[in-house]
Amino acid sequence: MLKVSDFFLSVANKTLLILDLDIKTSGTGCVKIQKIECDNCKIETEKGTSVLQSIKSHKIDIRTNGGKVIGLGTLYGNTDICATEKGSVNIEKLQGTTINISTEDGLLKTKYLYAESASLSSESGDIMLGSVHGNTNLQTKRGSITVDSSDGSLKASTYHGTIDVYVSQLRKVDLKSQKGSITVKVPASLKAYLELSGRKVDVSSEIQLKETQSASKDDHVTLSGHMNQRDETDKWIKADTQNGKVCLKSQSWIQSVKLKSS
Repeated sequence: MLKVSDFFLSVANKTLLILDLDIKTSGTGCVKIQKIECDNCKIETEKGTSVLQSIKSHKIDIRTNGGKVIGLGTLYGNTDICATEKGSVNIEKLQGTTINISTEDGLLKTKYLYAESASLSSESGDIMLGSVHGNTNLQTKRGSITVDSSDGSLKASTYHGTIDVYVSQLRKVDLKSQKGSITVKVPASLKAYLELSGRKVDVSSEIQLKETQSASKDDHVTLSGHMNQRDETDKWIKADTQNGKVCLKSQSWIQSVKLKSS
């Protein structure tokens, strides 16, 4: 293992091949790595920033105790990132079979996420995702969750925060908040079964639900129905908040792109 106060590795216009990379810095020591391929990439910092650009590895393992983790270009490989204290994670593109990221108080953000299985969690930080593909599990206690576009199965839960998700294509979507509101945006042509529960449930006029059922109990409303289909039981959206409001809105893919670029 290489222990240094600061570490920089860059190869101009070429990709460096390395078997194993193991770096540890102390204090505010920073790490910057560009354009490498390796079997294992392990980085451990304290308050310092880790910048990784265009990394391809079988296993990417990053630990920071209060520092920033920044990813530029694509980080390709099975990834495990843990940021404690106020450490934050901001990555442009992640691609791998399994991806696990956790923070305590810091922001967790990625623009593109491609994984067969991804688990992202935070104690009190916000989770902000762009385009998400695959089976994704998101969890925060005091932060909010935002997903610009979800294609696949999505499970998201928060205690105090809000949830705002655009579902472009789906298998199963399960959204839960204890005290915050939930906003679900879908294309008008999406085929799904919906079950929405909250203190109040609002469905925009552009969305036509069939075979709807509504029930009220203890100031809690549950609305269910089919959107554009009646037979596909494996495609559904469930949104449940105990003390907030659930909103279902129509939004096209073009609108989603314009909102993300604005």
